[in-house]
Amino acid sequence: MDNLGYAVIQILVTGGTGYLGRHIVSLSKRLGLEAFSVGRSADADVSCDLRDRQQCMELVGQFPTAAIIHCAAVVPADRDGYSDQAAADDSILMVENLVAAGPPHMVFTSSMTVYPNGIGVAREADAEVTGNGYAAAKLAGERILLDHSGFSTIMLRLPGLFGSPRKDGLLFNVARRLVRGEPPQLSENLPQWAGLHIEDAAEICVRAAMNPMRETLVLNAGYPDAMSIPNVMSKLAKIFGTELAVPEVSTFTFDLSHLVSKLGPISGNFQNRLEEFSNWVRHEVRAEGND
Repeated sequence: MDNLGYAVIQILVTGGTGYLGRHIVSLSKRLGLEAFSVGRSADADVSCDLRDRQQCMELVGQFPTAAIIHCAAVVPADRDGYSDQAAADDSILMVENLVAAGPPHMVFTSSMTVYPNGIGVAREADAEVTGNGYAAAKLAGERILLDHSGFSTIMLRLPGLFGSPRKDGLLFNVARRLVRGEPPQLSENLPQWAGLHIEDAAEICVRAAMNPMRETLVLNAGYPDAMSIPNVMSKLAKIFGTELAVPEVSTFTFDLSHLVSKLGPISGNFQNRLEEFSNWVRHEVRAEGND
């Protein structure tokens, strides 16, 4: 990725010590940008509690020309976590405080969870959330940003992320069982799902931050493949030289026409990323066995 003709800029990455944030900071620095992780962690480059409006004002005042990639959120550890309203309220408050601070440009990492289950092909106008929790907070954050005209924002609706060094989540657990020769377990009432490799997610976030058009946009960001948990499990099984009997379920597909026209397609290829990921998991499992 080149810099799209945009002048070198500073990037602030909220949640910058987290899974996606760390990859964004690392990629930004490799591209020659000044990138700073922002958060409450002692490991963050810049300390800021985004739930505190005054601290957000001071953050933007300290970096008045920086673009912000907003990754900070409480990511659910399990399905029950998606209904945690206290965490959702904190996520909404962080967006409100950043809006009040008024950075020149912002990238908001939203989620495929804003789409109703069973949608099939998801277009940006199809977002619909009932109830409260994580998904509702993501959609509320988008709407807050869309209602604010003081600065430009690109909202990226990302699917589930996978890749090194994350040793949890759906794909890692499935791949680890396959390496060990253990059949993966399928639960009932599987959620709608799609995946995106962490490096491709970081790259599209940085590309959005460097967008010279400075537009306010909501964009799906993922691979063009139709996905479901069973069909991805089947793909992984084939990589490991076995077959899995999986149920046929409805697949989820992003309509990526707006992403392609505005930022260009995701750089990576899903099958290639699965193969890279499988090789990494195989190495990690073997290392565990040698401990």
